Amino acid sequence: MKLKPILLLLLLWPAVSFCQSIDSPLVGSSDDNSTTITKIEVTKTNTIITFTHIATNKGNWVQLNKSIYLQDANGEKRYACIKSEGIPLRPLQHIAASDNEQLVFKVYFEKLEPGTKEINVIERALSPQDRALGTNYFNYYNVSLEKTDTVLSRKSTQVRLLPPDAAPSSPFNNAMGSMLPMINNMYASILNAQIAFYSDPAKVTQLAKITKSYYDALIGAGFSADQAVKIITSKQLISMDGK
Repeated sequence: MKLKPILLLLLLWPAVSFCQSIDSPLVGSSDDNSTTITKIEVTKTNTIITFTHIATNKGNWVQLNKSIYLQDANGEKRYACIKSEGIPLRPLQHIAASDNEQLVFKVYFEKLEPGTKEINVIERALSPQDRALGTNYFNYYNVSLEKTDTVLSRKSTQVRLLPPDAAPSSPFNNAMGSMLPMINNMYASILNAQIAFYSDPAKVTQLAKITKSYYDALIGAGFSADQAVKIITSKQLISMDGK
């Protein structure tokens, strides 16, 4: 009879022990460089994630989509958002009152199942339009639920490769993505200008006369015909690329 309480405790131990707190968890990659996960708490009823957001410039805004959820990074199980604290829900916005303003907020989710090793935090999938505009969401991939020192100790003897589309984003990558439409328009304008220029018979005739005068001048300076042709074809007097 004395063994029954011990047996009951052993049976309940996995559920009781899966209440943990992880400070500054390791994150495989993120879509938002201005916001970090500073703490994950798994309680008896919820999974609570604390975020710290830094608004670089005064007037920057931030908001949260209620559709944010957690996903087991090694499975299909999802955990819905229950509530949030410290950040307005869409369509409301928090607008930074100063440069480098810090906003700390928490999001409460359903409790994770015991044995979960890594999770993904997904606010919303990034569309090509979002990437072009530089829009970011609170998306974090392969967030470890183990203590940082434990993960680092294990990974010191391992090499982990991420797929290309899961590579960490950066301010440089975001800036380049937002500049791509402008760069494409610039090259299109240059190409159209070249087509318009060479479509003008008068300009083409003028270029031919300049090239012939250049050739004659090279011959007069003592270059052979072959040398003159090579000079003209390798370096034109007038070039549309500006070189």
